[in-house]
Amino acid sequence: MKFHALLPVRDEADIIQQCLEHLLTWCDAIYVFDTGSVDETWEIVQDVACQDMRIIPIRKEPVYYCETRLRGYMFHYARQQMQDGDWFLRVDADEFHHIPPPEFVKTYLKKHETIVYHQYYDFQLTQKEVEAWNKGEETIADRQKPIAERRRYFTPSYYSEPRLCRYRSTMKWPVNCSFPINAGFVARERLPIRHYPHRDPLQLERRCRLRAIMMADATNRQNWANPKQHHWSQANWRQFIVSNDDPQLQYWQPGTDLPRYQFTNHLKPIPIRLVQRLVHAFLLPILDSKRPSFPDDVRPQPIPESIDRALIQELQIG
Repeated sequence: MKFHALLPVRDEADIIQQCLEHLLTWCDAIYVFDTGSVDETWEIVQDVACQDMRIIPIRKEPVYYCETRLRGYMFHYARQQMQDGDWFLRVDADEFHHIPPPEFVKTYLKKHETIVYHQYYDFQLTQKEVEAWNKGEETIADRQKPIAERRRYFTPSYYSEPRLCRYRSTMKWPVNCSFPINAGFVARERLPIRHYPHRDPLQLERRCRLRAIMMADATNRQNWANPKQHHWSQANWRQFIVSNDDPQLQYWQPGTDLPRYQFTNHLKPIPIRLVQRLVHAFLLPILDSKRPSFPDDVRPQPIPESIDRALIQELQIG
């Protein structure tokens, strides 16, 4: 039983090495697709890949990030190395698994549970941390420290989506889906992940500026159900700063357990779960044969050179 991570990246130079080092503590294969970084992300990936063959750089290509087409393409690429009973995961560069997935599968899952939703612990950039940055008490040099030491305050996320799944050779991931159809029977327990999207003021400001350029592109907006409401569309980075008085904010001491949340909003009602249990136990191979495959000739959608130039120019500002 092996664990395969599907990791799309873009402009994560400040965190990507820590991310890869974390994944290498438990992962058997890490497939990386750089969607057009204009910083040193891809070079760092290649450097680490030279030291550990478990990192498989697919390629760097300026393409639109898409939960369906890009993720499906990466799965289609990686499944050539998967066998029945393996596990694959959707991962991002700003995520750190609080419980290693192999341990989670062994300890928290029942044998019939084959798909796991995530439990995010969203680590925030607080007002006091921004003030410390402005005073020079924290600088870019501090990025060499583990992110868990730099950001200690989090809020629990109620939202959840599928992240970990047991592979079967008959499963299908069509080009218009964000996860394989009939992926498996959903586990009650969620996979705890520490999430660090906002790491310091400079990183957050650049992240917002670059993503605002992408969201201004009409073609890219078609990839999102509600582009105006998506967090990528927020150009003002200060909107993400959290007050230290926020009642939801909690402190975490690295090396200690995080609180467990028993959210169940990712689960269907009990009658539906009973039917799903029967279907997943006996009918999945038959259902899989009726589903469309990911076309061999489909690739992630390239972005125009004009967008690339705008991103590079924006990154050089400041």
